[in-house]
Amino acid sequence: MIQKKHNKSRLYLQMDEFKIDDDLEHLFSTRIGWNQDDLLSDLSNIFDTRKEKIYTVTQVHGNEVEIIRGQNKDEISSKKRDGLITDQRGIVLVTYHADCIPIYFYDRVKKVIGIAHSGWKGTLKNISKTMIDIFKEEYKSSTDDIIVAIGPGIGSCCYEIGEDLKDLFSEKFVSIEKIISIKGKKIHLNLWEANKINLLTSGIKDENIVESLFCTACNIDNLYSYRREARKDRMIAAIRLKNKDD
Repeated sequence: MIQKKHNKSRLYLQMDEFKIDDDLEHLFSTRIGWNQDDLLSDLSNIFDTRKEKIYTVTQVHGNEVEIIRGQNKDEISSKKRDGLITDQRGIVLVTYHADCIPIYFYDRVKKVIGIAHSGWKGTLKNISKTMIDIFKEEYKSSTDDIIVAIGPGIGSCCYEIGEDLKDLFSEKFVSIEKIISIKGKKIHLNLWEANKINLLTSGIKDENIVESLFCTACNIDNLYSYRREARKDRMIAAIRLKNKDD
C-alpha cells in the first residue's frame, strides 16, 4: 500500500510493505513541494544528510549497474548506468522517473541495497536480473533474503504501445497474455507485471515482491507523467541504509 508523507511542504510516497526494518529508508518524490531545479537538496533535507552522500548516474535505458564502494559521487554521476547497488551505510542511491518503473532492492540479511530504473527498454534487457546477479556474486546474497519493491510508474491502464513493441515483448516473454492486453484497437503494456516476471524468473520469491500499482499517468495531481503531459519534470526514487547511530 502506498503511504503519503510530508516533509514541510514536500509530499513523498512510501510503500508500507517495503518498510522491512529500521535500517532501511526509501521514498518516491512527487510534484508537490519539490524543487525541480534542485531535487537532491530537497532529498538531503528529508533524509537529513549531505548532498555529497547522494549518488546518481546518467540514465540511458540500459541494464548496466554501478556498485558504490565510496567512490567520488561526481565520478559516478557521469557514468551511463540505470542501476546502483551498495552496502555502504549512509549513502543514498537515486534514480529519476516520469513513467518508467523504479525497482528497489534490499537484502535484509547481508544489508545491501539497490535501485534500478526500468522503462520498456530496461525491462526487455532485464535489468532486474543484472541487479540480482550482482547481489549474489558480489555480496553472496541468497535470493530468499532479497526483498524487492516495484514502485510507481505508468500502468497498463494508460500505457498504449504499437505492434512493434508488442512483438519485441512477445519474443522475450512466454506469458505474454499477462503483460499485453488489447482494448478495442489499442494495445496496452503492463510494465509492472513484466518486471515482476523478470524478478520471479531470477529467483525472487513471490511473497518477497512488493507492488505499488500506483500509476503515474492516472495521478498527475500528485505525480508527473511524460506520456500524459510531455514535460521534462521528474520524480526521484531513493533508498538508503541508515548509519548505525541514526
